[in-house]
Amino acid sequence: MTLALLLLAGFFLPLYPLSVLPNALLQGHLSTDAAGRPGLGSKIPVLLIFPIVGVGLATLAMHMGASETGLPTLFGIWGGITSVLYAFRLLSAKDGQIWISHLFSSALALIWIGIAYGVDPLLPAIGLSVSLLPLVFMLDQLTRRFGIARSGLYPGLCCRMPWFSHLFVLTVMTAIAVPFSPSFFAITALAFGGVAADEVVVLLPICLSWLLWTWAGVNLLTGIVWGIPRDDLTYRDLDPKGALGVGGGTVALGIFGILLVEVAL
Repeated sequence: MTLALLLLAGFFLPLYPLSVLPNALLQGHLSTDAAGRPGLGSKIPVLLIFPIVGVGLATLAMHMGASETGLPTLFGIWGGITSVLYAFRLLSAKDGQIWISHLFSSALALIWIGIAYGVDPLLPAIGLSVSLLPLVFMLDQLTRRFGIARSGLYPGLCCRMPWFSHLFVLTVMTAIAVPFSPSFFAITALAFGGVAADEVVVLLPICLSWLLWTWAGVNLLTGIVWGIPRDDLTYRDLDPKGALGVGGGTVALGIFGILLVEVAL
C-alpha cells in the first residue's frame, strides 16, 4: 500500500518516467486556445495543485509506515537522478513549453530528497512551483505574439520590446532559483534540512541541478532577449498595466521567499 501511494505521488512530484503526465500538461498537448496554440488552461492547475497533491500522498505513505522501510531513501535517490536528468535535457530545450515542463520536473523531483530525509516538503514544493508562474505567463505572451515561444527565432527583443525583456529576465531568474526567489529558499531548505543524513545523496543532485538550471537560463535569455533583432517581424511590447501586474507578482514572490526561509529554515 505504501509503495502504491509513493508511486502515485510520483506522478505529481515527477519521477521519470512517471513524469510524462505533468510534462504533457505543461507542454500544452492537452489544452489549446482557439488558434490551436498551447494555452494556460492546463498549466496553472499543474503548478498549483500537483505539488500539494504529491506531498499529501507521500506524507500519507510515510504515516502508514513507509518511513520504517528503505523506500524513502530509494525514492530520494530516484528523485535526485530524475532532477539531474531533466536539468541536462533543459540545456538543449529551445521551445518554451518544453523548457518550463523540464524545469518543473527537475525542480519538483528534488522534493523526494526532503521526503527521504525528514524535511517538511510542503513549503519547498510550493516555493519551487509558484516561482515558475511569472515565466509561464511571459512565455504565453511570446506565443500570442509570434505563434510559438522558441529561443532563437526572434533574438534581440531587448531592442524592440524593452518592458517585456526586463520582466522576462526577472522571471527567468526567479524560475532558476537565484537568491531571494522562493525557489532559492526552497532548495536551501532541502539542502540544509537533509545534509546531516547523507551529504552525497542530498547535495550532489541539488547543486548539479541548480548549476544546470542557471546554464539553461542563460541559454534561454541569449536566444530571446539578446542579439540582433529581425526586421521582418512585428513587435508588440507589454502594455503598462500588464507589465505592472507581472512585476508586482514577481515582487510578491520575493516577499513570499523571505517568509519561506523564516518558516522552513
